[in-house]
Amino acid sequence: MSPKSKPAEPAIPTTVAAAFAHLAGTAAATTELQIELSEIAAPTGAEGERAEVMAQWLRSTGCAVEIDEVGNVIGQRAGSVGGRALALSAHLDTVFPAGQSVTVARGGSRSPYQEGVTVPANELHGPGIADDAAGLAALIAVAQAMAVSTVATERDVLFVATVGEEGRGDLRGARHFFATHEAASLDGFVTIDHPDPTVIVHRGVGSRRYAVEFFGPGGHAWGHFGRYNPALALAVAAAQLGTSGTLAEGPRATFNVGILDAGRSVNAIPESARMEVDLRSEDEDQIDRLEALLREAVQAGHESELGLRPSGEAGVVIEPIGSRPRGATSVESTLVQTAVRALRAEHLTARMTASSTDANAGMAAGVPSIGLSWGGRSDNQHSLAEYFAPEGRERSLAVLLRVVLAMAGVATPGTRGEAPS
Repeated sequence: MSPKSKPAEPAIPTTVAAAFAHLAGTAAATTELQIELSEIAAPTGAEGERAEVMAQWLRSTGCAVEIDEVGNVIGQRAGSVGGRALALSAHLDTVFPAGQSVTVARGGSRSPYQEGVTVPANELHGPGIADDAAGLAALIAVAQAMAVSTVATERDVLFVATVGEEGRGDLRGARHFFATHEAASLDGFVTIDHPDPTVIVHRGVGSRRYAVEFFGPGGHAWGHFGRYNPALALAVAAAQLGTSGTLAEGPRATFNVGILDAGRSVNAIPESARMEVDLRSEDEDQIDRLEALLREAVQAGHESELGLRPSGEAGVVIEPIGSRPRGATSVESTLVQTAVRALRAEHLTARMTASSTDANAGMAAGVPSIGLSWGGRSDNQHSLAEYFAPEGRERSLAVLLRVVLAMAGVATPGTRGEAPS
């Protein structure tokens, strides 16, 4: 071999080729599975029915399946060496409350979620149809491809469907998974939880969440006018926070008032008014600054009512209700570089970014962790206008399969690199 010759790619096992062939031929079935899962309501904290269905699907691929103490579904596909594993994950829960319709509207039908909207051809509309029903369907599709092809891996592969990723779930399922699986036993953790086929999420955005409650004596709108009104205090606080703007200097930082709740009747002064606030940044100091802005706004709202309407007992409480750890997986890590090569093999150019996903919990636990796409085309996640179109999804599914196989010790076309040690 001449000094400039490159080593030849290893021969690709026929089982690997069969896995990719199966994946490419199951587009319609994957979409139907996604619809099935999306139409099972799974509010945070009530994911049990969807978890049972995911467990059945994973058992059908030959995995040894358990539902753990908090409700995570874990399917283990044993490798020939064992002892180490790669985890491929998606989350079970949605942001939508119990009672919300989750019927999926197909192309050509009227959307039940947007008045006067006809669903475009090849689109699916429904709450949670993308986030994360698309991720769960992708998880099963990869497990099926490996099962049908009988491809053998050196390391174990864990297929994990987590609870409590959204809202006040506070990454409960992922935190529990990493508390019960030692970092030394995991070569990596990949969560399928975003729409952009080119993006590798390798940095975790941290967050703090607070419930703010103003309270007073309440009373009749006419007879007790002049008493402290918690709803007005909350309005001032939310408005001041909203007009404070994002922090002009330093890493990006964001805030959100996500829930507002006050009162029982239009002619009654509320006894309490409550809001839930989310503060986010990759930088802890920035989150500290956001918290200071929040506390200033809350105090301003409280004092605005005390000054105008001093009668009656009144107060305000700020309570922490959740936090997500920050973290990062090095761009030079085996996991990230494997993902870069997998994207390149599917003619996609990798872009590195930050987000807040179950991967945050892995980063905090010292496990190389990233987020990859469920593929296709989608938008309006976390709203009733959420939609998904499967076009192009096959490339993202192939990326996921490439990463899983390469990290589990199987050579794949275009994904050759240093195996985990």
